[in-house]
Amino acid sequence: MTRLGFFIIGIGVALIVVRVVDWVDSESADILSVLAIVVGALMVAVDGERTPRSQ
Repeated sequence: MTRLGFFIIGIGVALIVVRVVDWVDSESADILSVLAIVVGALMVAVDGERTPRSQ
């Protein structure tokens, strides 16, 4: 779950970079990039809060 969260954060950052170099010129790219970063960060945080399984 943590890897998926970091992957989603990476997609959000990539959308910001694409927006900065003017390959995409839309407000939806801004919204999607922020949403991806927030969702990815939440996934990483929730996975970090899980208690480890005892073996």
